[in-house]
Amino acid sequence: MIVAFWLLALVTVSTALECTQIPEPIIAGEFVTIPAGANDTVQIPPNFSCTYNVNAPPMIYAHVTLENGLNGNNDMITVIDEQLTRTIVSSRSAKFVHFYIFPNTTTKFQVITKSVNMHSSFRIVVHFERMLNTTVTHLGNPDMKYFMLNDLRVNSYRTPQTMISNERISLSIAHSGWYSDIFDNYFVIEGYIENPKAVYRMSKFVYQGYISTGNILTVVGLDNRVSESSVTFVPLSQAQQYDSYTAFSTYFQANQLDMDSTVGDKKKKAVTVISMEDIVLVIDVQKTNEPNCVLRAVQYPPTPSSEVYLDFTAVYDYPRNITHKSFCIVAENCAATFKLVSPYPEQN
Repeated sequence: MIVAFWLLALVTVSTALECTQIPEPIIAGEFVTIPAGANDTVQIPPNFSCTYNVNAPPMIYAHVTLENGLNGNNDMITVIDEQLTRTIVSSRSAKFVHFYIFPNTTTKFQVITKSVNMHSSFRIVVHFERMLNTTVTHLGNPDMKYFMLNDLRVNSYRTPQTMISNERISLSIAHSGWYSDIFDNYFVIEGYIENPKAVYRMSKFVYQGYISTGNILTVVGLDNRVSESSVTFVPLSQAQQYDSYTAFSTYFQANQLDMDSTVGDKKKKAVTVISMEDIVLVIDVQKTNEPNCVLRAVQYPPTPSSEVYLDFTAVYDYPRNITHKSFCIVAENCAATFKLVSPYPEQN
């Protein structure tokens, strides 16, 4: 009887771990498990190899929770998505690892164990969720639009944002520097979500920005993590008036912004500053003293007629307030270090 029970358990595990894919059709709102029907992690036999493909249909994205019970040093689960992000899950990884799959793409979960039975186990829980319709904004010239990343999270019922221009678009991440800001589950889409030409993870553009190949860009966040950063858009011709056009976010801790337009070919720089509040406190500015230095905070988008909020070449005493949620700092022929902060709003 004991032998029969052991054989039954072995057959059950073996059957559950057949390389069976998620059946069609996929319906928004449903939960699916791999292995199918597993209520808990399932033990993996030695010498096991299977690649499970998790497909997200058009306008449906997937939140995947990988429950990691790997024990062997050589047992692993390799996760590869269509943005070529590769994640190795091992016995040293967290017990719960989360992934988000963009609509109309496939993520592969390759489960491999070696010949020694280390009693490793795993389970994959997939929740399919419907993508919300986008909000469309037309980008003029001169013009700039920005969105705080918190306002892009469809997991929190915020809508994706589509920018349409008469020309190509320059996208910049206004990175706050907050250690908890993670961009892996924010996406930049060439064209519309319904029929994307290309899909990229936003983390690819945190420090280098992105120039669109067409005149339509869409951005969306799939997880619900809080972020202090933003994303900005300007027409490409406007950005090309400067040797460097980037963005920066302030939050509730002192942020340091470094600008240097004295070396190399980058003699004219513009940085868009996005604040989490309606005020930015300029704690201090340290700058060089070149005679031709131009260093100003101006109304965005920066044009010859932009209002000057603060001329840093004429002001020496700090702190100073800039009572605008967004503005641009323009630097020519000088270098400067700024200490900026978005103060907590006053409580009534």
